[in-house]
Amino acid sequence: MSITQPAAVRTGAKVIVFNAWRVFIAVWYLGGCVIHFLCAIFQPYAYARLERGPLYPLMGRVWIEFFIPHIVSFAVLLAIIELAVGIMLLSRNGAVRIALTVSLLFNLFLVQLGLGFSAPPGSMDDFVHNRLSNVLFILIQLPLYWVHFDRSLAAVIRARFR
Repeated sequence: MSITQPAAVRTGAKVIVFNAWRVFIAVWYLGGCVIHFLCAIFQPYAYARLERGPLYPLMGRVWIEFFIPHIVSFAVLLAIIELAVGIMLLSRNGAVRIALTVSLLFNLFLVQLGLGFSAPPGSMDDFVHNRLSNVLFILIQLPLYWVHFDRSLAAVIRARFR
């Protein structure tokens, strides 16, 4: 009996850690939703700086010529996507996996787009200022692909209080 108890404790601890992990990422996206919605309404010009950091110069031109003229619509769309990702991360199984996939693709896009800090292209400064945070966020999320969330976060909390 004592042999099985530590495994049960470890399993319980794993569940708590992985649920806390996905809550952190979900809260990050829900916060991003609010920030991007407010930026779309009150500071849409803040997105113009993103044309400074793409890995491919063509993306900078596309950003200025296509995205910036419609930036309010794109920023609101981004806020809606972030809201959906945040909610889906708190859900279960397939929804969590879809949210992680959307998140990883979005962050890969941001890795090539950059975050708009001025730095010589291809330099270490460029990588650190424009890309590292997104690479780290991708790496933080990857392990969650191998976790099966059989219950939504709400169901986990309800079960805890029964």
